[in-house]
Amino acid sequence: MSTIVITGARGYIGSALSRRLAFEGHSLRLVSRAAGVPRIAAAGAKIDAIVADLCHERAWSSLLEGADAIVHLSSRTDMRAAEADQVGDEEINVEPMRALVRAAALASKPPLVLFASTATIVGVNTRNPVNEEIPDNPCSVYDRHKLACERLLRDATARGILRACSLRLSNVYGYGGASINANRAILNTMLRRAINGERLTLYGDGTYMRDFIHVEDVVDAFRLAMMKPIVCDGRHYVIASGGGHTLAEAYALIAEVALSQMARRVEIIRVPEPVDLHPIEKRNFIGISYLFQARTGWQPRFDLKAGIRDYFMHMASSSVVVLRPQFEPPNT
Repeated sequence: MSTIVITGARGYIGSALSRRLAFEGHSLRLVSRAAGVPRIAAAGAKIDAIVADLCHERAWSSLLEGADAIVHLSSRTDMRAAEADQVGDEEINVEPMRALVRAAALASKPPLVLFASTATIVGVNTRNPVNEEIPDNPCSVYDRHKLACERLLRDATARGILRACSLRLSNVYGYGGASINANRAILNTMLRRAINGERLTLYGDGTYMRDFIHVEDVVDAFRLAMMKPIVCDGRHYVIASGGGHTLAEAYALIAEVALSQMARRVEIIRVPEPVDLHPIEKRNFIGISYLFQARTGWQPRFDLKAGIRDYFMHMASSSVVVLRPQFEPPNT
């Protein structure tokens, strides 16, 4: 089996991907900036927990040695923090990619690199559905830094230094570890509130459109990208469900499933939209993944209602303590 490096292994997607790959028998190098990695009970799995500062080339050189693939998930995903500290955000989110490219140039063979990017790089005023041909128009610091990383990988692939692709993820949700970032995962936040019997808070009329993609479908996408070298051509791919739902529709589905599976009525309250919403939070987005599907055979397995039902089923059979978030997340 393969040896796979996963950065950001403590994160929401990193935890889910690590569990799947461990159960499939891969050797894993789980990398975080601080001690602690997902607890994975996979018989016979070889798992190394590594604390590393990925801004340094030497850290990457050690990780690349003998690795069959690098899945780079590590980043600061807090959009508001990025806006407040652009220089610091570049140091956290872009400098590790520069260091990776420098280390790859010295490696014995071009490494395979899969990068977790974001669908919001296309910006706000775009036509739907969005595919890979829609021009980029990033309107936030976070998105500009994600695009900078994509360009570094595209250039390094063209020069033969590495083989890479960027997966532009739409809104990821689904049962699993909690997101480290309080400003992300609006749907999971509302699912936890429904489990706790709390009200769901909807901004304004809730008409902003989102494409919600289940975390297990995202895991499938990364797995297939590793197995299909054809996609590691330096370009980006949209990873989305292909279906759009307004936030009001999504909340209504949560309430519907909560009633049918928990016999619990969930109240949805509407509050005025905050005046400081970033323009990207007011977007309407539906993604289309035909190119990635054609090249890998990937298909999303969960529609939104099925994904919400899956979340409630896991929580019903789990002893996980549900934490009540103390923040009001934006519509991201």
